[in-house]
Amino acid sequence: MKYKNIREEELKNKVAADWFKHFDTTEILGNIDFTVLPKQNNIFGRTPLLWAEAKTGDYDLPAMFVQLILTIGKARTFDKTLPPAFLGAFDGKKIAFVSYISVQDIFYLNDFNWNVTPSNHNTKEFKLVKQRIEETLQQNTYIYDYLKDEKDLKHFIANNIANATQTAKIKIDKNNFIPIYLRWLRKLLNPLLT
Repeated sequence: MKYKNIREEELKNKVAADWFKHFDTTEILGNIDFTVLPKQNNIFGRTPLLWAEAKTGDYDLPAMFVQLILTIGKARTFDKTLPPAFLGAFDGKKIAFVSYISVQDIFYLNDFNWNVTPSNHNTKEFKLVKQRIEETLQQNTYIYDYLKDEKDLKHFIANNIANATQTAKIKIDKNNFIPIYLRWLRKLLNPLLT
């Protein structure tokens, strides 16, 4: 294990310094543990590249993703800012990535209580999302061990995370049209109002 016996905050700092030093990892977005953004600003602001969940030790990967999804869904973060191209989860041993678009439908489940505590593994909501995410992770995930897969991880970050502003996609449907339209309208009118 690369990062042993350290606290979660230290783990986030070390992962940022070791793997994402060419990005801005200092912004805190709600209760999301770790965000990656490009360093430069553009006229429309910065598009997030990665939102991730962090845990110490060697943690269950699907549980980390479930906690991240419940955190995002509870705060409806995707309504307030453009979602990243990737969601991630990491602990002291490994890091994993999944495309946001492959899990986006979870955020629009009907009759779903988003007010549950994301870290409570015993709720029916946690179990439902875990079942859905396990199926997705079997097909659409990139998992890297920090020690064994160092070269591949650096390649993935350089070729996927770094280019995520061009590849970020979001499905627009009847469930999310209004929030996306309102976000677009704010971006359009904001320069005119200042």
